[in-house]
Amino acid sequence: MDSLNNLTGIPQYIRIREELRGRILSGDLSRGSKLPSEEELSTSYGVSRMTLRQSMSDLVDEGLLYRKHGVGTFVALQHFARDHSYLQNFFENSRQSGLLVDEKILEMSVVPARFQVAKALELAEGDQVIRLKTLRIVEGNPVTIHEAFFSFEKFSDFVENNIETLSKDLLAFYESKGFKVRRGIQRLDARAAEPEVAVLLEMEIGAPVLYKERTLYTEEGIPVEFLYCHNRGDLYSVTFNLSAE
Repeated sequence: MDSLNNLTGIPQYIRIREELRGRILSGDLSRGSKLPSEEELSTSYGVSRMTLRQSMSDLVDEGLLYRKHGVGTFVALQHFARDHSYLQNFFENSRQSGLLVDEKILEMSVVPARFQVAKALELAEGDQVIRLKTLRIVEGNPVTIHEAFFSFEKFSDFVENNIETLSKDLLAFYESKGFKVRRGIQRLDARAAEPEVAVLLEMEIGAPVLYKERTLYTEEGIPVEFLYCHNRGDLYSVTFNLSAE
């Protein structure tokens, strides 16, 4: 607790909050670990439980801690915040944020386009599309199920290449085939995790997920890709850069 002594003239709850924040960010308090009880911590810091609760409430609001009723307080897992104001490469964006990311290919197949996919890609129902389903992992935790569909007629050689490499930059692959993506339309919904989603994202059935649908277009308005995404509600958030007209 020596660092607390260096913060003289600052209210105790702020000093404790900053001490705990520093220990979380440095890894001294491991992500997902349970904190000692309020009684133990208040005794350790030499403050009342009310003061300690104020410190911890700030960290809960910040997303660094979370509480389980009747169980205790835990250090939150690494949260992934992504700016959806622009079309960005997931892996490049993550590296710039200093996060360790990985991807697991769950399925790659050529399937007949169902109604929603066909409509988004301006195809006839039953036309062949490539379905690429992957699991994206951030800091060792499964965060996103990413399921993309694109025309087999336009991109048939995708299945003959190194899928593990191409899947990490689909925008570059589309552009290499003459389809440079310039814009997209997407919709976000809050949903409850269904059994398959819950298993893949290692969460409880019914836990909140951020669901996304998106269609990408070239500058000429040609649809290139349609996708579904299921993102863990406790680990994934989106930001938008807004401006007045």
